[in-house]
Amino acid sequence: MEHIIRRHPFGWMICRRLFTAMLMSLAVMFVVFFAIRMIPGDPAVNLLGADSTAAERKAMRATLGLDKPILVQFSIWLEGLAHGNLGYSYAYGKDSLSVVIPALCNTMMLGVSASILAIVIAIVLGNFGAANNKTIRQFSNWIEAFFLSAPQYAVALILLIVFTVQLRVFPSGGLHNTGVTDIGDLLSHLFLPSLALSLAPGAQMARSLKTSLLEIRGSDLIPSLEARGLSSRQVMVHEYRNAIPPMITVLAIQVGSMLGGALFVENIFSIPGLGQLVVQAVGLRDFQTVQSSVLVIALIYIVVLMLGDIATTWIDPRLRRNDHV
Repeated sequence: MEHIIRRHPFGWMICRRLFTAMLMSLAVMFVVFFAIRMIPGDPAVNLLGADSTAAERKAMRATLGLDKPILVQFSIWLEGLAHGNLGYSYAYGKDSLSVVIPALCNTMMLGVSASILAIVIAIVLGNFGAANNKTIRQFSNWIEAFFLSAPQYAVALILLIVFTVQLRVFPSGGLHNTGVTDIGDLLSHLFLPSLALSLAPGAQMARSLKTSLLEIRGSDLIPSLEARGLSSRQVMVHEYRNAIPPMITVLAIQVGSMLGGALFVENIFSIPGLGQLVVQAVGLRDFQTVQSSVLVIALIYIVVLMLGDIATTWIDPRLRRNDHV
């Protein structure tokens, strides 16, 4: 085994990360299932109405499988997951998977666009924060602090009021205008919610990039590279090669912040994504849809963390030695 590890360190590292991700996924499934069952309210009453009889509610609970012991319900749910079945949504009248997938696609579009904006913000603020000019550094630090402290839902409301209600530059919500499906219309609808989601993660990544650049420039690496005759462009490449890995790790962690913020932002901008779906499903006490949505969000976060970890190790091979692989 030790021979295999030394011969294929990167492949062994990926196997370890996959195993860890599987354990985390099982833990998430357990927590999601039992946490959802703690939500107050009776799904049978929400489906049948307050005028329903006790017999009708009992029959509906049996149909939903809520009359079985909680551990039996959990085992049935796990068995369904193993076969790709997330359960049936009685509130929406179809399989939970068919409800979750369209919402997931919309949330992924929002998340990808927000991540791109966050990276742009991070690169700009990070470089300004590491600039030699003191005024530029201070201005960048003020902007960074403001972005970090501003709640995403508050930023979303301000952007909506200023750029939609007052200036009427961007549409108020949704993903498309009625009868319009071109990419330009989609991007105009995505810009404000993506910006609201990207400010805090972008500022957090900017802080990581700035700190890494200042540490590298203050170390012996730069003088040694210049002494070897490397050009300023080659030195800059080495700077960023050492500064980028920590920023990737921060980006992977900030995905969780963006997914959490999507719960509010999607409702503010009327985007039919997972955030809006979770809010609606909780109101309807639709256990299956809430479970499926929260599980998908958690698994996305786990996968992104794993990919970020792998990408960081691939860029910086020194981390493999630190990881004892």
